[in-house]
Amino acid sequence: MPENAKPNPPAGNPQPSSAAPAPKNQPDAGHIPITEEMDSAKWTLPPIVPMLIAFVLVGVVVAVVMVSTRAKPSASLAITKVASVDLQGNTMAAIQVKLDNKINAPLWIKNITAEIETPDGKKYSDSAAPSTDAARYMAAFAPLQEAKADWLKEELKIPSGNSFIGVAIFAYPVAKKDFDARKSLTLRVEPYDHPSLVVAEPVSGK
Repeated sequence: MPENAKPNPPAGNPQPSSAAPAPKNQPDAGHIPITEEMDSAKWTLPPIVPMLIAFVLVGVVVAVVMVSTRAKPSASLAITKVASVDLQGNTMAAIQVKLDNKINAPLWIKNITAEIETPDGKKYSDSAAPSTDAARYMAAFAPLQEAKADWLKEELKIPSGNSFIGVAIFAYPVAKKDFDARKSLTLRVEPYDHPSLVVAEPVSGK
């Protein structure tokens, strides 16, 4: 073999290349396009239109529930007349009212009270006299008969859809002149199983 001839490498054992070519399409962490980062938000944020529709539907449901559960008026109450008499420094008053039952069932009266506020700002409250005592008071004191009517009393039954004009008698530890000059008179009728009915005397009713 000539001295200058180079031997051929063995077959099937190629010589390693001195530099391997860089893989193509390899992402460069330092050169990620900013558009890819910004575009990712559209996949993480929920669509605005379905959210608005959901909020509207929830609001409608809440409004319907509030309207359906709101306490409906069981009756209307108005003070129609007030008569009073002096009892040696105290005052007895007969308060006549009109009560309209607006429910589809009888209305049963549980309790009746009335409160006055005198010119000096003091308040006095009293429960209605029992009908047996009230009848004696009405017969004994003629001024009270100006407000005479059927008795508005505990356990009174007012049929559905009916109106009732009645009177209740109260007593207060105030002089009649202070009662006549009262700032306010408020009557409260408490039925069974229904909200209390509260009415204030009209200004013109004094």
